[in-house]
Amino acid sequence: MVEHPRLALRRIPPDPVQFQVIFGSLLGDCRLVGLPRQRRLRIAHSGSRSDYVRWKYDRLGAFAADAPELRDGLAQFETIAHPLFDDLARIFATRYSRHDAIVRLLRPLGLAVWLADVGRLELRAESFLPQQRVLALAS
Repeated sequence: MVEHPRLALRRIPPDPVQFQVIFGSLLGDCRLVGLPRQRRLRIAHSGSRSDYVRWKYDRLGAFAADAPELRDGLAQFETIAHPLFDDLARIFATRYSRHDAIVRLLRPLGLAVWLADVGRLELRAESFLPQQRVLALAS
């Protein structure tokens, strides 16, 4: 019997870029949904920020479930269910309970995503210099 690709992805950890997009999104406006062992990340922003939602979707690659869609004025999509989200749910159980873990795991890209989510920064890959694009993806 062949395993469904989304189930197989549950055994693959996200790369550093994917992790920081996920982590920064959780610090920002995005939320975990679903029960334990079935948790997913729901990414939803104003429809006017659909380019930003697409940017996140592109960075998450195979961890993004279906393509973003505009629904009820929101550009949104969800990730696949992954065990990582159960671990992150424990860190984010309350905003203050694991502050030490948050500080230890946050990198510049995650900080940028967090600030972009709350409207303090706008991420646009075309505005980076070529060498900055590589650094942003590696962080």
